[in-house]
Amino acid sequence: MIRARGFDVDYGRGQLARLVPDLGPWVAVTQPEPWEVLLPTLPGEPAEVVPAGDLRPAHLDAVAAALQDGATAVVGIGGGSSMDTAKWLHWRTGLPLYQVPSLPSVDACFTRMTALRDGGGVRYEGDSVPEVVLVDFDLMWSAPRELVAGGIGDVLSCHTALFDWQVGVDAGRDAPWDHDAAARAAEYLDDLETLAPLLAAGEDDGIRALMECHRDIGWLCHELGHARFEEGSEHFWAYAFEHVTGRTIMHGELVTLGVLVMSTLQDNDPGRPRRIADTAGTRTDPGVLGVDPAEIEEALVRLPSFVEEQGLWYSVANGLTVGPAELEAVRAALGTGRGPDHA
Repeated sequence: MIRARGFDVDYGRGQLARLVPDLGPWVAVTQPEPWEVLLPTLPGEPAEVVPAGDLRPAHLDAVAAALQDGATAVVGIGGGSSMDTAKWLHWRTGLPLYQVPSLPSVDACFTRMTALRDGGGVRYEGDSVPEVVLVDFDLMWSAPRELVAGGIGDVLSCHTALFDWQVGVDAGRDAPWDHDAAARAAEYLDDLETLAPLLAAGEDDGIRALMECHRDIGWLCHELGHARFEEGSEHFWAYAFEHVTGRTIMHGELVTLGVLVMSTLQDNDPGRPRRIADTAGTRTDPGVLGVDPAEIEEALVRLPSFVEEQGLWYSVANGLTVGPAELEAVRAALGTGRGPDHA
């Protein structure tokens, strides 16, 4: 397994409960499900609870400006939107930041910038470093096992992102190729194959290993000044899905779908991400995820123009032809074939 670098992290159980008495009047940034689980375990309530979800910069700035006087710390509790909201409040106010991720689904607790939703797309801004990231195994395993397994998405994305990075470099439209970063990303994928059965079995070591991948990814993003090795057309398709549908599903599961879709169109060993996802127990059936196959295809058709409009990194999505053959290949990869009457 890779030796991770990055923010301080504490793996265990009940860490926030032990920390709360020393925080003073703290601000919880959270979502309903993890907050319902964690609140009864705490020795006291926060001075203020901020709901996460809206990542528009104007909204976040308004929340930061309205925080109660005398607050002493910001604690993000939950998924990516909680982590990103807490980072923004920390960046705007200077209050100490603590992160308590509820799922190993995104690397947002280990990255310094906030993923803002702005102008119909995603942009990154800010610079936030937490005092510590608290990985509470009880909190994480309180979620359904399949949601924990959905956390592989932002590591599995290296499979398609590395391919796209090379495409961008070859086209002269990307960040310079970095052999060390590419090798590191390949190691993440190897580690993912090793930890996948541990996640499926409900082992703490599966979460620890996955979070260590996320931790090192966050460090490497900062070191390089970009996330090119782990963000490519699979993420861009996910952003296009959010754009055309006006909604989303859990980030890790959405990105995993993106990897399956785009690795097929890249002709880039699509069997490997499929094998890893199946071994981990990650949900990839659109019907189970509440995703209409028509939405997947609508996002794919929209993708080539979307990446140009948003100025996203160069990838196979730029100039992609999405015709009957491409749509049929994606249907086969996801098991959403419609039959001859609907082709």
